[in-house]
Amino acid sequence: MNKLKKDLILLSGILLTAFLLWMVPSFFNREEPARVRIYQDGKQTADYPLGENLVTSISFEEEHYNLILIEDGKVSVADADCPDQLCVRQRSISGNGESIICLPHRLVVQIESEEERKLDAIAY
Repeated sequence: MNKLKKDLILLSGILLTAFLLWMVPSFFNREEPARVRIYQDGKQTADYPLGENLVTSISFEEEHYNLILIEDGKVSVADADCPDQLCVRQRSISGNGESIICLPHRLVVQIESEEERKLDAIAY
């Protein structure tokens, strides 16, 4: 009976240590949330948090527009009046440094955060 009690104490100690090692970094590693920055003609025109769900229309020259959708931590261009519609057909972005570009409207939608970019390839 004494051995079983010692085993339970050891097991609970290991589980407690594992739980603390898993939880403590999340308390101290509070990063600034990612931001969606919108540039038109090289100038920043808007800045939104990536964590909020919203739909915003970027209008310029009083006749052109891009409808930007931020939803579930992803950004996409839902609609635009540009002739080629490449920005609308581009996939949603969610990672640091990713961007959607509309060349006819000279518009860049970019995600920026403090976290390091993940490598998607290595060059020699």
